[in-house]
Amino acid sequence: MNRYVRVYEGSGLDKFRFDEFSGGLTTDKIVFVGQKSDFPSPVSGVINLLPDLTYFLTDFIDLDGDRLVGASNTTIIGGSSENCGLTSTGLSVGVPLLTSEWTTPIRHITFKDVDTGVSFDGTVNSVALDWTGVNFLNVANVGTIDTCDNFIFTKGAFLDAQGLIITGTIGTVAFNQSLFNASTNTPIFSLDSGLTITRRFRIIYSSIIALSGETAISLNASATLPNEGVILDTCNFAGGGTYLSGIDFQDNEALFVNNVGITNSREVSQYYMNGNTTATAVAATNTEYKAAGTTTSGSLTSKFTNTDNRATYTGSIERIFTVSATLSVTSGNNNQIGMYVAKNGTVIPESETYMTTNGSGRAEAAAIQAIVTLATNDYVEIFVENATSVNNITVTELNVIIQ
Repeated sequence: MNRYVRVYEGSGLDKFRFDEFSGGLTTDKIVFVGQKSDFPSPVSGVINLLPDLTYFLTDFIDLDGDRLVGASNTTIIGGSSENCGLTSTGLSVGVPLLTSEWTTPIRHITFKDVDTGVSFDGTVNSVALDWTGVNFLNVANVGTIDTCDNFIFTKGAFLDAQGLIITGTIGTVAFNQSLFNASTNTPIFSLDSGLTITRRFRIIYSSIIALSGETAISLNASATLPNEGVILDTCNFAGGGTYLSGIDFQDNEALFVNNVGITNSREVSQYYMNGNTTATAVAATNTEYKAAGTTTSGSLTSKFTNTDNRATYTGSIERIFTVSATLSVTSGNNNQIGMYVAKNGTVIPESETYMTTNGSGRAEAAAIQAIVTLATNDYVEIFVENATSVNNITVTELNVIIQ
């Protein structure tokens, strides 16, 4: 059936003409698709979309076992994901409905009722994927995103759909204001062993439902992500399944804030020692020395690495911290002992506190505090000094909290 398009050719309401086209309603840059035949004709089950062209879907289109292959800057949009989309009855298991090696904007359509939704491979060409209002409905395997500059998914949904595999090298993977609801034990998101994310993997303002036996986010131990590069912000996790596999709130990669259903991350450190007998050698009075002894890291330490009397910040964002320490010391009789918080080996003068050891040699306790700014790999330690003599100082008990 021939179709017509109204083409504007001048000013005024009467300056239109109607041109005749066969197939889809077409201009130089857009094809309106209301039926399968409006796409290019399939060849051996493959419909090759044209480059630099927008395909505007006006209905749900069944490709009857065929599949789509995108070209350079092919765009796929619809009027609404509620009534516009793609399926392919009879498409083989494991065969994606849409594949491409090119940048492919997608707007307001639903992929539904197929085994595998999409496959994008950016290992040859520079690929950016920006999708808005895209749904996957009853799709056993959403598909694979392998290597791209950015993959941005906004105001979409996985409904009875899961199995998005993210692999290769990607700058940013971001999901915003979306709903994800799995239907099988395949993870909704799989961050693959071959994945390197250079900037971030981020889900914000979204709901993620994984029932018992289902998994929401699975991070392979061999994947490479930056510190605080897994961002979950204001998300609701529900359903009672496994929400996170391979990562938790204490990992350096995690930046979890304002979420419901998972433990939010926090930048905090604690280390301590009890009954220490290792003395801090004092060679001169009024000279600060790092307190000696073997310390133990607290179980809730996150974004810090603790070694003996040292907490090293491993977060990627520069932050302000409060450092609090309590300690008990001995150093002979009636020696005046100074105590300090030190940053990167330099004592912080504002933290200075003095106490006098007991006349009978009993350990005496004191507390010190400081506010510090820490960037990645900055570290905090506790220093002591003897202002009275060159007697060694033993910090018998120490408890340091940084938060």
